[in-house]
Amino acid sequence: MARYSPDHKEKTRHAIIEASAGQMRIGGLDAVGVAGIMAQCGLTHGGFYAHFASREALLVAAIERLFDKAIDGISRFHEKHGDAALSRYVDFYLSPRHRDDLAIGCPIPVLATDVSRAGGEVKVAFDAGLDRLAERVGQLMPQTGSKAVAKKAALALLGEMAGVLGLSRAISDQKQSADLLSGKRKALAI
Repeated sequence: MARYSPDHKEKTRHAIIEASAGQMRIGGLDAVGVAGIMAQCGLTHGGFYAHFASREALLVAAIERLFDKAIDGISRFHEKHGDAALSRYVDFYLSPRHRDDLAIGCPIPVLATDVSRAGGEVKVAFDAGLDRLAERVGQLMPQTGSKAVAKKAALALLGEMAGVLGLSRAISDQKQSADLLSGKRKALAI
């Protein structure tokens, strides 16, 4: 009988979450199928239930991971750019590179519509992730009021950018798409 290291189960769970988050970032909630994710990880479908009680539990974990990565990304912008972090983050967010590379993208545009139709814990996880992301972006906002005011402004900014990014991805004309991104970037006084 094969023996596994003490952390094998946790590493396997992490691999399943990472694979699910990657698929979700590109194709939304429907891109995460238990059989496909397990096969991608080199595991059997039946082994899934040793790690998660349900597909919904996996979706929750993947959403949490996507928002963790988004928050880590903002922290890296802050470490690298200091006071200019918010401006640089907005530059990146509204760029053709971000539009075109779903693997590095923000989870909001791809998940917002799917989550609006989901329920239960999936919606709770998205709400919590969005709340944490807005709080982190709010820390980069010009401090003209309370943390609550900055967080509210950050949430509005994220909503605007996610909407524009999602629309730019839907437009087939690359020039029109790029014009939309650059027009919104110019309109933001950040």
